[in-house]
Amino acid sequence: MAALLDRLNADLKDAMRAGETARRDEIRGLLAMLKAEQQSKLTRALSKRGLILHGENATLTVAQQAEVDQLRATSDLTDDEAQDILLLRVKQHRQSIDGFTKGNRQDLVDVEQAQLAIDEGYLPQQLDAAAVEQAIAAAIAESGAQGPRDQGKVMGLLSSRLRGRADMKAVAATVQSLLAQAAR
Repeated sequence: MAALLDRLNADLKDAMRAGETARRDEIRGLLAMLKAEQQSKLTRALSKRGLILHGENATLTVAQQAEVDQLRATSDLTDDEAQDILLLRVKQHRQSIDGFTKGNRQDLVDVEQAQLAIDEGYLPQQLDAAAVEQAIAAAIAESGAQGPRDQGKVMGLLSSRLRGRADMKAVAATVQSLLAQAAR
């Protein structure tokens, strides 16, 4: 995650210098989500080991404090976890765009699309349609899927392979269509 955090912090400084308020605010929001998830991860690890104390007189032993310090030093998000947060943010923007479009709020759609474009700049290189179709065909063959009931098997394979590199909603629709045709 260090690479993504470094890139976001550098881009934040650039946006601030350039006076790009929309870009600055979106990067700040993304950084806040990443830091909140990192804190949640640390809290879960501390709780799991019984190192969260309650009450005014609760104190940690020297060994417990050393364990807390060690957990803090190693609680950074992995690249995959950071990618998941970024994908969640992109998904939220897409859902907002759909909702605002249905609500006939073009002003809010424009804002969300601008924020989405900023976040998509941090996603890995997107696959083209031919590569996605090839991956779908390979997953269908590998899973032995025969019809729409087997969509879960195919999507299970594709999720790890295409996550962050393709629109999974569109992939699911394509898989469903191909499996429906195969069942006929």
